[in-house]
Amino acid sequence: MALTTGTVNGYEALARFPGDSEPVFDIFEAAWAAGYGPELEAAALSVALGLQGRPPSTYLTVNVSPRALSAEVVRTILDTDLSGIVVELTEAHNVPPDELKRMASWLRERGARLAIDDVGTGYAGLERLICVAPDLIKLDRTLVTQLPVDQVSRVMVESLVRFAARSGAAIVAEGIETQELLEVVAELDITFGQGFLFGPAAPTWTTPTAEVVAAAVNVHRQALSATPKQAMFLDEVILLERIADRFSEAEELVDVHQAVETLTRLVGAERVTIDLVDACSATLDALSYPHHTTSGQGGGRSRRLDDHPLLRWVLDTRRAAMVLTTDPNADEIELDRLQAAGFGGLLLIPVITRGTTVGLLSFYRHRSFPWTLAQIRFARIGASQLAATLDRLVPSSNP
Repeated sequence: MALTTGTVNGYEALARFPGDSEPVFDIFEAAWAAGYGPELEAAALSVALGLQGRPPSTYLTVNVSPRALSAEVVRTILDTDLSGIVVELTEAHNVPPDELKRMASWLRERGARLAIDDVGTGYAGLERLICVAPDLIKLDRTLVTQLPVDQVSRVMVESLVRFAARSGAAIVAEGIETQELLEVVAELDITFGQGFLFGPAAPTWTTPTAEVVAAAVNVHRQALSATPKQAMFLDEVILLERIADRFSEAEELVDVHQAVETLTRLVGAERVTIDLVDACSATLDALSYPHHTTSGQGGGRSRRLDDHPLLRWVLDTRRAAMVLTTDPNADEIELDRLQAAGFGGLLLIPVITRGTTVGLLSFYRHRSFPWTLAQIRFARIGASQLAATLDRLVPSSNP
């Protein structure tokens, strides 16, 4: 479940055997010891990939060990269209780094995304993290359950969250079973959560209760209207300082957009646009630059606010908002616009000067991952710097 929106993003296929007399892990290990490991993993994968009725816009994760990927019986099962499938690589069992990279490339060629399972349990997990460059990093439940009481575990997770944000991955915290643990995970800016609190393992596609959804999004909802906090690593502070310098040195509007484009790295976006409010015509107009052409801007674009209720809401409430193609509750108008542009996520940030909302910063990313709290805060800081610069360069933006 995405902790920022409360929406179900994916499911994990779990193997179960009649009677459950032994732990599942022990059964798989016994199969490998008897020489039938690849056959059992192939059978489990075949059943999982054949499941029907998965809710739209959700993915399915399946577990496979790297040692099994070298077996023909397993590769035959996976040699198909794996769009919408996330392959979780479990233990490494002495698989050389180069072989791991080849396996990852082979799976991605078939449309699969990759996850590293049980990160935080030792060197092998970190080695897989580096070799595979996963789309999802799944924190081992043993590490997650220590978060409320162990400061070292929190520091490790904070570092992994930063690593994920910069490498284009997202963090999934496994083993969430209590409300207390859910709150801790959300406060640590972890993107996704998984565990029995959201719903027990079942043969059907389940969804979390309204109470659990409300609890998960509460921490992040506060961030959408909060003042940015100073909780950043040194290199982020340095980059923010450089961005601030660009704003302060801006002499014309094209300089403003170049400064905002630099901000996209901190916000985790691939594109940014600037729009200004025209109070007289009740429209939102793209910022244009005389004698300049910038590919990131839709020159001449103008939108009537009456036709875009979400944009008006952001401007009126001065709160940020997200639109994700994986969110079934997303604003339909902005969702259609987002999909038409070929993006998976949109972050809307109001630009405020002298107590008046004068514009909107729109950040676009290709992946439909929710923005983290830190990224939202960076976007707000950038919007504040933009507002001061527009106040200096665009007289009409003054209230």
